[in-house]
Amino acid sequence: MAKQKLTRISITLPEETLQALDIMVDDQGFDSRSQALVDMINHRLIAQQAISNAVMVGTLTLLYDRNFPNIRIQIGDLQHQYLEQVISSLTVQLDQDKVLEVMLLQGVSTELDCISQQFIAIKGVIKGHLELMDAVMPPLQQNE
Repeated sequence: MAKQKLTRISITLPEETLQALDIMVDDQGFDSRSQALVDMINHRLIAQQAISNAVMVGTLTLLYDRNFPNIRIQIGDLQHQYLEQVISSLTVQLDQDKVLEVMLLQGVSTELDCISQQFIAIKGVIKGHLELMDAVMPPLQQNE
């Protein structure tokens, strides 16, 4: 992969903000202030893309209780209903009752958010989180 061209900029911050930034850099293990700022800017740019209804890729992480009646069937039915957006999934049994499911999604950001909310709303889902990225996967091969 080609090395990215970097450009130096200068910013002015209140002293308290700079101190808080330095603490965050240390706490989160960033190599530098620059790396932390790039990460924050990228998060903001991704959020802006999501608002603008861009096609994005993301992961939906669900933690659910497998003992709820038909929960696996409901999740499977929703995955089938959104076959074009749900690219892949991984299911891991964490303990006797809890299951972690991670789905790879791609589509229009607002559509992915709506789909994710449907999964999260299933009775028995303990928690769920959609994480969008500013990327798109290459087209998948289709059987003819």
